[in-house]
Order: sequence, then structure tokens, then C-alpha cells
Amino acid sequence: MVVTLPDWGGAQAYVHQLAVAARGRYDVTVACGAPGPLVSLLRQAGVPVVEIHSLRRNPHPLHDLNALRRLGRVLEQGRFDLIHLNSTKAGLIGRLAALLARVPVVIFTAHGWVFGSGRPAWQRFLLAGCERLAARATSRIICVSEHDRRLAAAYRVGRETQWIVIHNGLDPGPYLACEDTLRCQLVPEGERLTTMVARLAFPKDPFTVVEAWLKAGRGKLCLVGDGPLRPLIEKRYAKEVGRRLLILGHRSDLPRILAASDLFVLASRHEGSPLAILEAMFAGRAVVASETGGIPELVRHGETGLLVSPGDIGALASAIDSLLQDDEKRNRMGLLGRERALEYFSSERMIRETFRLYDEQLGHC
Repeated sequence: MVVTLPDWGGAQAYVHQLAVAARGRYDVTVACGAPGPLVSLLRQAGVPVVEIHSLRRNPHPLHDLNALRRLGRVLEQGRFDLIHLNSTKAGLIGRLAALLARVPVVIFTAHGWVFGSGRPAWQRFLLAGCERLAARATSRIICVSEHDRRLAAAYRVGRETQWIVIHNGLDPGPYLACEDTLRCQLVPEGERLTTMVARLAFPKDPFTVVEAWLKAGRGKLCLVGDGPLRPLIEKRYAKEVGRRLLILGHRSDLPRILAASDLFVLASRHEGSPLAILEAMFAGRAVVASETGGIPELVRHGETGLLVSPGDIGALASAIDSLLQDDEKRNRMGLLGRERALEYFSSERMIRETFRLYDEQLGHC
């Protein structure tokens, strides 16, 4: 299994779940970029990890060539039967390396297509062209939402026989069993806490969340996650940081934080199928989010949360304010969201469907 960055995010959590579950069933190895949380967690679980320091997000001819060579050597030495690629850069370099190393089965998971909304038309055209070429060296393409399957069809990335939709899933246990033991440390009694969990980078649009929350003017806002935009957020909102705006970075006690929260918010400009929303749903929290990508397949507008147009600060502020004011409606949405997550988005279901795909493809080679 290959993923570009070792930073903790949706793709990394996905790889971690599958790799840990695969122990004993398959001989599994994970390859990723420089040291980070994913590397530590996998090694703690006894999963072998190969660090490819030249595997980075941004294009760089020298680094990319080095990553291709390194991954190619790993594949040749390991004589792997199947490679499962995640994220755009790992997907492109990995499929070329797999082609050169003659790996029989190549699977790519699109965690939200890179040529989706939020980019200029010329970039979408160029990126879709790269994915079309890469699809020729791919056995199957996992789409994490119906939206992404439709997008692949619209841009002619692969063929219908290559696509399969397997929605993301999570283990609900830590969220169902967690009690609110952290709230008194985060907010004064009687005050509301709104939480966002995401990598602090452009697609997640944390600035829109902060601006909308300031406009709503209620309680505290908690940002959980790290990323390149964190220093800019801390600088722009310096007067609020530590007082009304809590920036907690990457946390291992996310179930406790969500249990202490009143509302979950995510304002992504484009998305695949964010695990953070599933975490909030399993925690029984109503969700306010952007109506983009696969999010409407997770959150039912008006039933388990509220959806607004991406980048619309006013609409996001109104949605946050309306739910923070209405305890009964917010709690009802949270409970319905938990029921929906338990029925459709468990890790057991995701892992079972993914391993079924592995076995099917391995049986053909």
C-alpha cells in the first residue's frame, strides 16, 4: 500500500485501517513519504513501513524521479502481487513503478479526484489527462463516493468496468463508548463548543470556518489538525487564539473532543468522502458542512445536519447559529446521524468490500 504523505488525514487513516486489518490475511507493507504520525502508528501495530523521503506532494522532477526509482526497487525486491495506491502523487508515480516492476494487480483509490471543482479549467483538463493515462495501468479504481464515480465518467478516467464505489468507513467503538470528560477543560459551563477536524490546508478552507464562526458569534471554536495554513490562522486571528479560538493540532483523543463538542463543522471547497464527518456522526454530533463531493452522501440535509454552498460565509454562519440555538433539533440530528453511520459507514463493511476486491483481482492473476 502506498500513500504520499505520512501526515495524519483521511487517506492516511484509510491506509492505516486497511493495513492493520490485513495482517494475518496478507503479507502487507506500506510505503509513504518522510516520517510522520502514520509511520509511527503503523510500526506500533507491527506493520512494516518503507519511508521514501523523496515522495512529496508538490511536483519536483528530481524528487519525483528518485521516488520512482526507490519505489520501483521496493516493488522488485518484494515481488508484490498487488499494489494499492492512495492520493494523486503516489497514484501517478506508483502506477508507473508498478508497470515497470510488472506488479500483476494495481488498485488506485481516488480520495476525491484532483480535477474536481476548485481549480482553473486548464488545470482540471491537464490533471484529468494525467489520470486518464494512469488509468490504463490500473486494474481497478476505488471511488469513495458515487459523486467521484460520476466525475470519473464525465472526464473519461478509466472505464465503467474499472470503477467500484466503496464508501469510507470507521470503527464506531471509540466514539460510542466515549464519555464527555474533557468539556470543562475546553469551555466554561454553559458555553457552546463548535469543532472542526481537518488538515489545515486549502481544500478544507479553515478560514471560511473561522470567519463564519466569528459572524455567528457564539461560544468557542476548536480546530483539530495541523497543516500549512496553521501559522497563517494563528497570525490572522492572534487576538482570538487561546481565548475563543482553540487550535489543538493533531490529537489522539479525538473521540473525547467530539464528545465534548456541541456541533461539528467542515467547509471544504472540494471533497471525496471525509472521515472527519463520519467521526462526528459516530460521536452523535450534528454536522454543518459544504455541499460538495461525496458529503451529501454522508449528511442528509435537514435530517442529520445542514449543507451550504462552499465558500459561503453567510450561509455557514447562519447554519451554525441556527443549530447552536436549538438544542432539541441539534441533538435529534446528531442521533439520526449516528444511526445512519452505524448502518452504512462502518469500518467492517469497508474492509470486507476492499478485501473482497483484492481476492477477486488476485484470483485473476
